Amino acid sequence: MANKLHLQGGWRRGLAAALVSIMALLCASSVGAQPFNELPPQQQRVLQPFAKDWESFSQEKQDRLRKGSERWLNMSPEQRVEAKQRLKKWQALTPEDRQWIRERFEQFQKLSPEQKQRLRAARDAFRQLSPEKRQELKRRWQSMSPEEKVKLRERYQHSNPKQRARILERWENATPEQRQRMLERWERRRLGE
Repeated sequence: MANKLHLQGGWRRGLAAALVSIMALLCASSVGAQPFNELPPQQQRVLQPFAKDWESFSQEKQDRLRKGSERWLNMSPEQRVEAKQRLKKWQALTPEDRQWIRERFEQFQKLSPEQKQRLRAARDAFRQLSPEKRQELKRRWQSMSPEEKVKLRERYQHSNPKQRARILERWENATPEQRQRMLERWERRRLGE
């Protein structure tokens, strides 16, 4: 009988210890969290949409929101208008598109500084094109099959700037049949045939 009571008491002590541990973890996760009403008044105004849920946010999320509010408060009126427009565009995206963008951003962050600079230069060159030319390039890109896009990217990445310009020029002026033949030639070269 004494042994049975000992086991029951041990079980209760174990449960109590587990509950204390869980409570400690819950309390530790809120350590450093700042109550909403203790934020500076300007930040409270910016973060007002989050006030109701503020206490339930992790420390990390609160920090991100506070930093975002600081950036917002330091923006000019023009920058705020642009930021609102970008936010509306972001919100209009499908969840799949947002996920794709997040993944691309993560990939970009892993690139070397030289690779990042090349991509920025290509983006800047694209932006220098007339709106009509940009639309035409976008339309052509969207009309390509996934295989064509992969092959073109691979070919382009392994070319020097002069070759890239020549590739783009030939590609832009090619018919769909000519493009298919170009892709087939590039694939044969890549495979060493």
